[in-house]
Amino acid sequence: MDLTTDIVFGADYCGDEVNELAVASFNYVKQDIADVKKRYISLGFHLHEMELCGYHEELGYDNFYECIEKNFHMDKSAVSRVISVWNEFCSKDDADSRKMWIDDRYEKYSYSQLVEMLPLKEQERRRVTSDMTVSQIRNYKKSLKEQTSKKKKSVATSQPTPEKKVPPYERGCITGKNPNGTCACCGCNETVECCADCKEDCNGRCGWIEDKEPVITQPELPVMKNMTQREEFINSYKSWNIWCKNEYTEETFYRYDLPDGCAIVVKNYPYYIEWTKEESETEEYYLLDSGYRHFADCKTNMTVLKEHLKNMNKK
Repeated sequence: MDLTTDIVFGADYCGDEVNELAVASFNYVKQDIADVKKRYISLGFHLHEMELCGYHEELGYDNFYECIEKNFHMDKSAVSRVISVWNEFCSKDDADSRKMWIDDRYEKYSYSQLVEMLPLKEQERRRVTSDMTVSQIRNYKKSLKEQTSKKKKSVATSQPTPEKKVPPYERGCITGKNPNGTCACCGCNETVECCADCKEDCNGRCGWIEDKEPVITQPELPVMKNMTQREEFINSYKSWNIWCKNEYTEETFYRYDLPDGCAIVVKNYPYYIEWTKEESETEEYYLLDSGYRHFADCKTNMTVLKEHLKNMNKK
């Protein structure tokens, strides 16, 4: 029996024999969609697995979302929502390994309710009950935003007015006390009223010249003509600048600022492989646009990053 007859292959498919695992992954997704009201969690699991393993490429697609849209008529936003609902509300074991069934705490909630709950923090979700309508959940989220806005305004109005800076020569700059009027900070013999006026790159002892921010450079963006080169560029993230570190969780964030105003961030962290008794490391990917609000909302995957680089190159 040919299990590939229902597959709409992509432009890159050459008629070769398809990997059995890719066909199985496709059929799992197909079965979940046929009963999506009950199987939306396993659908999210299987969509994530299909993308993670690159099975869409076996079916002739360079883009995972295009593969799903052509075969199952789900657009990118719908696919992302299903995967996000699985990721947030599925059952997890002690190692935070995600399962393909829903957590007991959320089994009474509908898919629509869980979609509305995605942006909420854990403590905020506890106040959402399974008998609330989608409209009530939205009103609850709106009230949270209003409370946050009021707090920000309250903090802003309570901030003390910053003191006006007084030029150092008015409060006894050491250069002003120098008999010959030259800069007493670096000894360059420039005749200046205050060391802040010195042409040399010195930091006045009077405290007027602030420490300059270090100039941060990053590797030059290479010319990338195909997806393989784009993936190689992303995998070279350890040559990028370190954006920040979390010493407690052993997480290191590498960042590359793109010419279009976006930035790619790769989070690297170690983990212990129980069955091999070895230390390894893994990555998480983020795409920051110029107007992002929360870092966690920018989480993405390798496929989306490569597609962004491809589209950026076209522009």
